[in-house]
Amino acid sequence: MTVRGRRAAALAVGDELLDGFQVDLNSPALARFLGERGWSLERVQVVGDEEKVIAAALMELARDHALVLVSGGLGPTLDDLTRHGLARAAGVNLEPSPEAWAQVEAWYQRSDRTPPPSNERQALLPEGARSLENAQGTAPGIHMRMDSADVFALPGPPREYGPMLETYLHPWLASQDVEGSVRRVQRFHLFGISESLFADEVGDWMERGANPLMGVTAKDGVLSVRLVAEAEGEREAQALLAARATEFTERLGAHVFSEDESDPAQVLGMELLSTGTTVTTAESCTGGALAQALTGVAGISGVFREAVVTYANQAKVERLGVDEELLRAHGAVSGPVAEAMARGMAERSGADLALATSGVAGPGGGTEDKPVGLVWFGVHFKGQTASLERRWPPVGRERIRRWATAQAMVLGLQAVRGQFPD
Repeated sequence: MTVRGRRAAALAVGDELLDGFQVDLNSPALARFLGERGWSLERVQVVGDEEKVIAAALMELARDHALVLVSGGLGPTLDDLTRHGLARAAGVNLEPSPEAWAQVEAWYQRSDRTPPPSNERQALLPEGARSLENAQGTAPGIHMRMDSADVFALPGPPREYGPMLETYLHPWLASQDVEGSVRRVQRFHLFGISESLFADEVGDWMERGANPLMGVTAKDGVLSVRLVAEAEGEREAQALLAARATEFTERLGAHVFSEDESDPAQVLGMELLSTGTTVTTAESCTGGALAQALTGVAGISGVFREAVVTYANQAKVERLGVDEELLRAHGAVSGPVAEAMARGMAERSGADLALATSGVAGPGGGTEDKPVGLVWFGVHFKGQTASLERRWPPVGRERIRRWATAQAMVLGLQAVRGQFPD
């Protein structure tokens, strides 16, 4: 392989992507997949269903990159032209592949059907290419050499594309003895710090020439940080990465909730399952979002007891035992009431951990003392009860609810890990 090293490019094919009717979900998945294996996705290009355009893009990408991943355009209809573009770019003919046709037939035989004539297009491969079996659909993938690049063409639906990355690209990447530097990656997922404050904390670590190079993305209040160290050898790359990771956790470790999973609900759910900790939720402003997030964790039925949405004050009194005097004195959106909600739910369900929310999600209902974006959280864990206040800007009802859901998950995670709030 040439000095282009671990450089890869993605080509997404489909008129629907250019028209805006569908979003390219495969390239972000590919970027994560490659990054975790020391490769860099340096370019993503989107083209329509036109043979000449596909071929021209492939020739350019194959010239500048060691690996090119194509997604889409492998279906049975006349506008599925990726295989034709591959053949044109490589200067070869398309030819029927008995192996690819056997894969198409096998797919239909699973449901006692016979493939229609249109599916014969899916068994056409450029000369010299190999067919890649698709266990999730009718379209075989294609692997071929083009100049000094390896080109993988995979089906567009993410449910087919993702598994084929694991099946075919992963072993190919592992087999490559790539010239050039070694890249190693580490991730951190944080909550409770804004991007601007994060930038102040990390300073010049985010300069483009830094090694390790640091990048950050934000979603629903979660900051996902990626460190990429590059060196001539494995030991040097690992040493660079370890040194910066140590410095990072010293500065920002209080905000880190995971190094693997970016969804706080998944992290909390797995923590509850691994420790056998039972959980329950009592919600007001989040309207059941906490329960929905937790029940999205596979196997959570082993520890999830029950959930209630007590929007009205009377429901808080009747279902959770919140004292009416407490509501009169502090109002529903307050620390004392959030604590009472969590404590009452824990007592009624018998769960180890109870999470509660009460806030003003907007767009109306805010006051000077309790503006839109104010949310109080209650947490009760094995006899201890505490509350936490968060004030977010009025950025929209659903966004505030998403942030509040993430905050509740992190609060529960901290409690279970022994970091109970003061």
